[in-house]
Amino acid sequence: MEPGETLALVGSTGSGKSVLASLLSRLYDVTEGSIRIDGTDIRELSLPALRETVATAFEDPTLFSMSVTENLRLGAPDATNEQMAQAVEVAAAQFVYDLPFGLDTRIGEQGMSLSGGQRQRLSLARAILAAPRILVLDDTLSALDVHTEAVVEEALRRVLHAVTGIVVAHRASTVLLADRVALLDGGTITHVGTHAELLATVPQYRYLLAADDELDDGCERACDWQEDEDRSRLDQAYEEQEALERERDRRRYVTSEAEGR
Repeated sequence: MEPGETLALVGSTGSGKSVLASLLSRLYDVTEGSIRIDGTDIRELSLPALRETVATAFEDPTLFSMSVTENLRLGAPDATNEQMAQAVEVAAAQFVYDLPFGLDTRIGEQGMSLSGGQRQRLSLARAILAAPRILVLDDTLSALDVHTEAVVEEALRRVLHAVTGIVVAHRASTVLLADRVALLDGGTITHVGTHAELLATVPQYRYLLAADDELDDGCERACDWQEDEDRSRLDQAYEEQEALERERDRRRYVTSEAEGR
């Protein structure tokens, strides 16, 4: 990846997206090959140095039984109140001001007093406040309603312009935050290109995002399904099922007619 570029990771469940996101912050270590930042293997960096460089917001974030302020400042102990306010605004986490004691409210272990979407937004604000060079978002918006998601994505576009971003995505709206998309299958990156390129040329990519109404990003929606083996097999299965149902109906009709006689 080039500095300042944003890459979306797309793949089916179990394809390795979250594992790859975890490798970047060394929650796991690679067993083959290497991950390098500016040519330096991340295993050669101390964990504090790596944490300053890479900040990750996970789908299921870890929050601690301390105040909102203390949770936010875990990655940036010296952050000012103004910087915290900016991070909260970008993550659309203004709900923190409505808590009983505002930013001084203790939120309980794992943020037990917050909803799933609130925990994700607080985790996102914490990652943004850390001001990393590399920002990793592991499906961080999955628990948000569509309206809140749209607000957060609009703000994230401004943030991602200033960092190198890696975004694990399931929705087309999130994919559109990225400059390029990497398609994963079975732990392997099989295709890399822009959203429009993969949408036009890779059937598997179309399948993964087909349920999303936002797929139409000015791209040609029509596909030559007849040349797609998966679609052909699906059509054949439907035809066979319909034939079986017609045969069962015919037999029931013949049996009923015979009983009537």
